Amino acid sequence: MTPKMKLAVFVSLLMVFPFQTEAASCIGKTVDVWVINGHDLTGDGLQHPDPYVKIRIGEVTKRTRIVYSNADPVWYQRLRFYEVTSSLMRIDIWEADRFTADDHLGTCIEQMDAEGTEWHPVVCRATDQGYVKLFYRCF
Repeated sequence: MTPKMKLAVFVSLLMVFPFQTEAASCIGKTVDVWVINGHDLTGDGLQHPDPYVKIRIGEVTKRTRIVYSNADPVWYQRLRFYEVTSSLMRIDIWEADRFTADDHLGTCIEQMDAEGTEWHPVVCRATDQGYVKLFYRCF
């Protein structure tokens, strides 16, 4: 391959990659997050946990309802984010307490992918044990 051909290929790649990067980004799009369920979550050890999940994308944070007295909660709850300002999703797993501060069970950071229209699965593992399953898509 001649130097001119290499230069032409390099320049054409510089023109194509920025468009591919922007197309794969969730920034400026709507993001649907379906928090499905959790498994084997713990609490403060005194009783069954009361788990909930917080999702943060950019500056916006939303949360699921609390599922009381259940280590294997089922939320099946949709959280919708409009015109997101980040392609990073922060997932925080919490256990609600009535008389003390809520217990933080774990955090995951997910780099969201806007490729295609399919749902992307995420498993967020808690610090001690257990996990939460969710799906997201950008559109």
